[in-house]
Amino acid sequence: MSGSRFSAGYQEGTATGSKSRTSWDGAPDHRCTGDGNLRCTGFVEPADNIEFFLGALYDSTKRNGGRPDLFEVAWLMRRYRTEFSMVEIPAMVQQVVFPIQVLIGTLLGRYRRYAGAPQPIRRSPD
Repeated sequence: MSGSRFSAGYQEGTATGSKSRTSWDGAPDHRCTGDGNLRCTGFVEPADNIEFFLGALYDSTKRNGGRPDLFEVAWLMRRYRTEFSMVEIPAMVQQVVFPIQVLIGTLLGRYRRYAGAPQPIRRSPD
């Protein structure tokens, strides 16, 4: 997968992978508070489902007026929890609230758009 090019929503990047590490070279958590566009460069290794994950978050954000739909965030974070995490979301929310929210969203049919979503990568313990 070395050097593969991907586009996620309106973001582009290059992914290379060895299945061993994820690195955002020295990039701290950022929040764009201005009116301009925030442009970031990052590195993800291994890339796995990052294209789908980020694309789904960006699409949800565009559809919902600048903030992603909370049901969709819960679904994405639960489904791909072996690959990605958001440290800003408290562990209790991710472990207790998200599963309940995903159950409610499933009963309401909120996740039909993700019927063809890629399977999460299951990692074996090191």
